[in-house]
Amino acid sequence: KVWAFHGMRRSGNHVVLNWTGLTEAAFFMNDILRSEQTARLLGDPAKPMGFWRWFLRLCARKRMRRPLRQEGRKLFSGGLCVSLEDWPIEDPIFDPWPANIRHILLIRDPLNMFASRIRMTEGLHDAGGTEREELYFRSSVSLWKSHAREFLGDTCHLPGHVGIYFDSWLGDSGYRAGIAARLGLVPNEAALGIVPPHGGGSSFEGMAPLGEDAVERRLSRHSQLREDEQGLFARILDDEELIALRARVLERVSSTADDLKVA
Repeated sequence: KVWAFHGMRRSGNHVVLNWTGLTEAAFFMNDILRSEQTARLLGDPAKPMGFWRWFLRLCARKRMRRPLRQEGRKLFSGGLCVSLEDWPIEDPIFDPWPANIRHILLIRDPLNMFASRIRMTEGLHDAGGTEREELYFRSSVSLWKSHAREFLGDTCHLPGHVGIYFDSWLGDSGYRAGIAARLGLVPNEAALGIVPPHGGGSSFEGMAPLGEDAVERRLSRHSQLREDEQGLFARILDDEELIALRARVLERVSSTADDLKVA
């Protein structure tokens, strides 16, 4: 079985992945094709490739020998889990995907997610010059919108996907239980209390211990920005389409939360 985890950076990808148990049970590959990701988000054309052709070619490379030797057995016991961060979903990276695939789409409240991205790198990434960094910021906003439309069912780029709204997942144990049931996985609830080291931990607190108010802090990142960061954040608030999609996502999550909960 293949699990494909789709999310944007600073959306809580690693804590959710660790919670699913897939990082331990399956052969896990984090942030695949990272070196190509920036160019793809900036609109550089690229032909999609067959998933298994890509994987087999990758396995033949020298740098994969040790991981396969150490954990290759998990391919047969737990399957293969790949994480894709900041990848457009309407322009597929793989075609075809494996027949036995389960897509997972993680989406976070854009106010908290972009606040975290702004604190991390002033909202930009090392995209190669001021113009490309500006384009990267705009493209990142567009990417959240496309993920939101997929989450809402307006599009169908990830057929049969399981959508996870991070903010509800973080604060609602019933919501988490419902997601685990849909995935058919036994989650690791202890993962919620661990700061994953990937990406340097939290944009705001690094690897510092979470503390008793960790959930409240993570759900209010937009209120923790400094004055010098507010200008860039204002561009998020001024995006009418994004705010409208956010409202629809919140309404959808609220209306379906009781259906997802497991007693």
